[in-house]
Amino acid sequence: MVAVAGAAALLPPLVSRAQPTPTPTPVTTVPSMGDITITLQGLESRLLPTAIPGMRGPSGEGLANVVANDLRLSSLFRVLDPRSFTANLDAEGLTINAPSWTTAGATSVVKGQVTGQGDSARVELKVWEPGRPGAPVLERTYGPGSARSIAHRIANDLLELYTHQAGVFGSRIAFSRRGARGRRHIYTVDCDGENLAQVSTGRLNFTPAWGPGGLYFSSQTPEGFLALFRAGRPTPVLRADGLVMGAAFAGSRMAVVLTRDGNSDIYLGSADGQNLRRLTTDSGADISPVWSPDGSKIAFVSDRAGGPQVYVMDASGGGQRRVSFAGSYNTSPSWAPDNQTLAYSGRGGGGSDIFTIHTGTGAVRRLTEGQGSNVDPTYSPDGRLIAFSSSRGGIFLMNQDGLNQQRILAGGGEMLRWEPR
Repeated sequence: MVAVAGAAALLPPLVSRAQPTPTPTPVTTVPSMGDITITLQGLESRLLPTAIPGMRGPSGEGLANVVANDLRLSSLFRVLDPRSFTANLDAEGLTINAPSWTTAGATSVVKGQVTGQGDSARVELKVWEPGRPGAPVLERTYGPGSARSIAHRIANDLLELYTHQAGVFGSRIAFSRRGARGRRHIYTVDCDGENLAQVSTGRLNFTPAWGPGGLYFSSQTPEGFLALFRAGRPTPVLRADGLVMGAAFAGSRMAVVLTRDGNSDIYLGSADGQNLRRLTTDSGADISPVWSPDGSKIAFVSDRAGGPQVYVMDASGGGQRRVSFAGSYNTSPSWAPDNQTLAYSGRGGGGSDIFTIHTGTGAVRRLTEGQGSNVDPTYSPDGRLIAFSSSRGGIFLMNQDGLNQQRILAGGGEMLRWEPR
């Protein structure tokens, strides 16, 4: 066995019955590093103007703020400044005086009444459109639950109301972060940047991955080797000859990186570490496997052609082919829900940036540029958002076009993985 020497390592349009759907501007993309351009169409004109007055009752203002923040992060709503509201909120209650909200520029108005506190909060929600004020377009009750969890459910329901696809707020992002005295730990954070939690205990922990029953990662054993652990379990899921350098899961199947004979290769086995079969056999290092959402393909990184590039193979290991050609250093692939698009980190002479590539056509889009070094992208389960780490100082979210880049968490973060549905 080899001991560790050191710390290595499409969006549906908004649909409002009170407002016609705008026509998106086409995006031109080309697969040459020198010509790849960032998306240029404006975002503001495509957002749904939404008013979220502070909800009535205990914790109502805080709950409304969480909903508003979720909608801002979604890149689909323009949350109106409460200072623009002219309505008499006390007199309205959970109804609306449509002219007042039309004057404020609202297409949608979110009203709520909160009762109870702590984990026993309940909310009566009514969503109105001033252009159709006869009845709420959404009327629902929530709870009992915490104000934050209810707020995320409300935001997800608003996304479903206007896009016919629920949102992902309340889900978590896992990542690795360097700590003091050479340590590295695995953390999770809610996708709005709240509830940061450390989930690893060993000295060196790498490559988080969501799998059956929770979160998995490679961790240094007391003997100095790397084994695969599941969070909260002291016994390794997989301890093998060489190093276990990360895994990815598709149901009961696991793709895992093992180093044997000084070379990193990808193996296929069951999620409990049994029945391992080698998928890559070339002389290069093959790492960072990620399953396509339908489980039919595995993307990975290999230096078999020189510098690291992104490759794709069938789940059985056949059909291995390189898909990234622009740039000399491409890593950290993440699948979009369409099973065709990959986001990845690319470097071509300067800092790293986030790109996407269609694995069928080879079309490349550049999502970040001139904004520091940006790495380790991970798609949200609905494909509408991408989280990534930036030298600007933390973990950021952006939409799938690279717009609305907002920091959700300060501090470093690497090897990001978004929790699946």
